[in-house]
Amino acid sequence: MLLKVLLFFIAFLVGADELMLGPILIPIGNDLGVEPERVTLFITAYSVALAIVAPTLGALSDRLGRLKVMLPAAILFGAASISTGMVDTFEWGLTTRVLTGLASAGMLPIAFAMAADDSGADAMKRIAWVQAGLTLGMISSPAVGAVLAQWLSWRAAFIVLGVCAWCVAVALAVLSAHKASMEDAAQQPMDKLNQQPEDQTSIAQGQSIKIWAIPGAAGALLAMCFGLGGGIGLFNLVGQHLRDTLDMPMWAVGSLYAALGVISVIGNMLMPRVVGHFESGRQVMRVALFVCLVVSVGFYAYPAESWTIVLLPLALWSMAGGIGSPALQSYIAELSAAHRGVLMSMGMTMMHIGVAIWSGIAGFAYSFGPTGMAMLAILLFGAAIVVLRPIKKNSR
Repeated sequence: MLLKVLLFFIAFLVGADELMLGPILIPIGNDLGVEPERVTLFITAYSVALAIVAPTLGALSDRLGRLKVMLPAAILFGAASISTGMVDTFEWGLTTRVLTGLASAGMLPIAFAMAADDSGADAMKRIAWVQAGLTLGMISSPAVGAVLAQWLSWRAAFIVLGVCAWCVAVALAVLSAHKASMEDAAQQPMDKLNQQPEDQTSIAQGQSIKIWAIPGAAGALLAMCFGLGGGIGLFNLVGQHLRDTLDMPMWAVGSLYAALGVISVIGNMLMPRVVGHFESGRQVMRVALFVCLVVSVGFYAYPAESWTIVLLPLALWSMAGGIGSPALQSYIAELSAAHRGVLMSMGMTMMHIGVAIWSGIAGFAYSFGPTGMAMLAILLFGAAIVVLRPIKKNSR
């Protein structure tokens, strides 16, 4: 139970860090003497660092053990976050954000891999729990960051985040010490965390392979880029579309995003039950992608006359994403137990690359009106559905 809670909070911290900046760009810019739009480089620096180093740390966790990577990463995350809250120049802020991204690369993807190191239904439940922590962190952090900035300072938001990370690091250290004291590793499921699991693929033990050569890996990783990364890029413009077409006030858009986030969390927790009715998480993700494709095209191509009309379609979009995202993570985790860490980390890298690329392209497509957004939705979700096609049984 302790592990499950820790994995939830690790994902929560990373999710909170990724979206907390939104409402506090102006006070950060004013304090550091730069334009608010330049502060968005904090997000870029973080994401690029995470995307570059995640596969390396994932592979390291496969060889050395999950906790041996996650514990120092949590310590660095805390130090980097607190340092961000204490910087006096924009350049030092960028440096601390790079360090935070490096630390996150050793936390979130490793948390997913650690959750999947269990077997069967327990693994899927843990993956769902980690995804729920990530989603909850994302939807709650903008409000928390804004409140702390209003009451104290924008610096307080980062310092609180760093202190929480250090608390998690202490708990991880306790868990690591407890694992080290176990006498019979074979009878303790926890011991799987620091052991290299047996490879469940047809690849011979000890053979060096290319991750992309693992059957199903290429399609799943590309789906992380097109389906999840692209989906986030499309979903981020939902609020702008509602303001432009229905003149929806800012507070209402914010409330809608929060409600849709809650629906996504519910979808995260429902994932294990849903996957139980399908062949694998791959099939679940394909169904979810189809729902997202239909809803997103309808939402952007056919503007509604009232915001109440779009509530049900947007709820379906959020629910499908909430179920499909952890389902895809569980599928990736099953592709190769011996290379699970690097696979999960590469998935995070592909998703962040997708967010960076497709968010920019979505902004460009938005300038072409409903047709541009509908065509982009068809391209992204359609491509993800295609690359997730079933694997031939004779694939090697």
